[in-house]
Amino acid sequence: MLTNVDITLFNAVVDKETRQEKYYSTLIRGVSYYESEAISANDGIWTDKSVYRFRIPTIGAEIEGNRTYIPEKKYNAWNAPMYFTLQKGDLILIAEASDQEPLTRADIERIAKWQSCRVITVTEYADNTIRGSDAIKHLRIGGA
Repeated sequence: MLTNVDITLFNAVVDKETRQEKYYSTLIRGVSYYESEAISANDGIWTDKSVYRFRIPTIGAEIEGNRTYIPEKKYNAWNAPMYFTLQKGDLILIAEASDQEPLTRADIERIAKWQSCRVITVTEYADNTIRGSDAIKHLRIGGA
């Protein structure tokens, strides 16, 4: 099913003092969302899981604080609040949850439980904003 949703993207950053992951949130409205079920077999054991696809259009999506997307390597070096990035291991909630920062993974899981939504882990992403017309440029996220 393809729908438009509002998501909260949590970018993981390793705290230099505590060496623990902290997550910084960005609320994004107007995201295309598709969910499907995938089944796989490994050594005769069948497993199923939900697979998620998100597309953040460059035109039409509202990004909290008018933040700008920057590549993962620049984000880790700058870590400025006016930017967001995509990286494997980031977390997504299909909900508005961008109040407190920084958060731990346990904090995000509590928020998800309270809002009755799943914590989705980013497993892949692509920056599709380089080619094509403005109408089709987007950031693509895959998650599980």
